[in-house]
Amino acid sequence: MRGWLDEKIPVIPIFVVPYLSFHVLAAFVVPYFSLRFGNYKAFLVNGFAIIFGQISLDVAYFFFQTKVPRPQVSDDSPFSWVLVHVVYGNDQPLNGFPSNHVTWSVISILSLWRLRKRIARTAWALIAWFVLIIPATVLLAQHFVIDIYGGIFVAFAVYWACVFVIEKPNLRIS
Repeated sequence: MRGWLDEKIPVIPIFVVPYLSFHVLAAFVVPYFSLRFGNYKAFLVNGFAIIFGQISLDVAYFFFQTKVPRPQVSDDSPFSWVLVHVVYGNDQPLNGFPSNHVTWSVISILSLWRLRKRIARTAWALIAWFVLIIPATVLLAQHFVIDIYGGIFVAFAVYWACVFVIEKPNLRIS
């Protein structure tokens, strides 16, 4: 699924920092804030969206195996070393569409957006950080651009499905 734009995107190793931070932020920090500053339903929406998002991704990975070719990257800087030895060394270049990092990041952004009035500075700072994670997926040659769009679609679909099932908003037109 490599497109013409993918060939023009450089590898920028410093993006390994937001890319790797996603695990702690999306799995622990955002759910904690949803429970602490939101409510139990906000926590459930975040948690179930992550769970059902991951299940959706695993089904897609089973049926649509993709491989992202990785360029040669020298490990002459600390960020390049982490990219080559930690990211490339532990993560096979398979299961690219849709992007797991993008799906979880967008779910986290949606959860934080709903908390932005209660923890304004923290929510906006984390939203900005999660926005950095999205391009990091292609700037580290871990994904193609189309994988970002797939991840965004999955995130919105599962997040809002969870909102409607868990929170049951009243959508009547009067």
